[in-house]
Amino acid sequence: MDNDVKDKKEQRRQYILTAPLMPLLVKMAVPTVIGMLVMILYNLTDTFFIAMLGNKSMTAAIGIAFSFISVIQAIGFWLGYGSGNAMSRSLGEGKYNEAESFASMAAVTAVFIGVILAVISSIFLSPLSLFIGGAASDNLYIFTKEYLKVIVISIPFMLFSLVIYNQLRLCGNVGDGMKGLLSGMIVNIVLDPVFMFGLKMGFIGAAYATLTGQIIGSLVLFRLIRKNGNIPISFKKVKFTKDNIYHILIGGLPNFARQGITSLSMVLLNIAASGFGEDVVAAITVSSKISAIAYMIVIGWGQGFQPVCAMNYGAKQYDRVKKAFKYTVKAGTIFLIISSICLYIFAKFPTMALSRNNEIIEISVIILRLQCLSLPLMGYFATSSMLMQNTGRYYLSLIISISRQGIFYIPLLFLLPLVFGQWGIYLIQPLSDIAAFILAMLMVENSNIWKVFA
Repeated sequence: MDNDVKDKKEQRRQYILTAPLMPLLVKMAVPTVIGMLVMILYNLTDTFFIAMLGNKSMTAAIGIAFSFISVIQAIGFWLGYGSGNAMSRSLGEGKYNEAESFASMAAVTAVFIGVILAVISSIFLSPLSLFIGGAASDNLYIFTKEYLKVIVISIPFMLFSLVIYNQLRLCGNVGDGMKGLLSGMIVNIVLDPVFMFGLKMGFIGAAYATLTGQIIGSLVLFRLIRKNGNIPISFKKVKFTKDNIYHILIGGLPNFARQGITSLSMVLLNIAASGFGEDVVAAITVSSKISAIAYMIVIGWGQGFQPVCAMNYGAKQYDRVKKAFKYTVKAGTIFLIISSICLYIFAKFPTMALSRNNEIIEISVIILRLQCLSLPLMGYFATSSMLMQNTGRYYLSLIISISRQGIFYIPLLFLLPLVFGQWGIYLIQPLSDIAAFILAMLMVENSNIWKVFA
């Protein structure tokens, strides 16, 4: 290994192991929080510009298509988090060759799986569009299918980008990770109005903007992994050993399970909501994008905690892990309390930006305000899952991760609409959040993790 590159890796390692915690957490989190802000804008852009077309079926189709995209993202997070966590602990122990092996194996696997999924999705596009919620109306089915026809081409690029981004982030080079991810998002944001209105492509222009952004982002990330002391990928370093497969698949399983369960719950919610009409489906799309703003920022803040947690744990500096967890939870909870108050009071204004339909706006405001009641609890919930995962407690992290949208959400999805009708749809998320927070708190306090750290 080149001495200069090795020195950069060692300097980054020593910084994470010795720097004052709060400034370190802030430095690690600033790029990911900025990335989350751009991701929020990225998620809102398609909905915003499509709302300008004045067609509620198009707005609903974006929400339905996103449930499929979330499934793909789940696979990317699985391989990215699994390899990134293993790489970070390896770097904490000074094992650089082992880290390169994890990186290469995950990246090659991501591209291979991506190509297979893109081909299968293209072949079965019609049943796929119907299955994920496009059956509510003929227009909804048509728009969902047209959007997905373009999006499936981007699957290999999407998976590669997510894997490399998470590897860079979890190994302490958050800046390069965000440069790659943000480059693709910014291209998408800029091209949305250009394709939709400048080139007069209309609704389908949003899909081509997304595809272009994914390609650009993956190319930038591929270039960055060979710079600045990052861990490069190479076919020569790919080793499908039992130990490597275990750490990548089991280590990333909580993220895959969380994202996969979230995707499944979105599909089931779209199906359940479609029984109450397109307005409810569209309102869920609008309100969920708005309520996700504060939560995604806290996830970005928590992602700054992850390399600090994993690397210090690998170096057996347990007291720093415990303090970092407490700092992360406290700051995230304060932010969510303030955000919830603001969103509750001013709920109507952001919904008006994403819809021109008065009925959709009215329903969106109700859903959004109900979600604000449980949002402050999500800082502890999210960070507790990260703590368990980055300290190697994969199965506890898995249970916490899937509890919010799986253990509690899906059963309530079947129960509450039967009891409360349309209002049951509105109540599912806040009640799931409360139950998931209680479970996470009980699991962390009863896991003996603090005794181990003592």
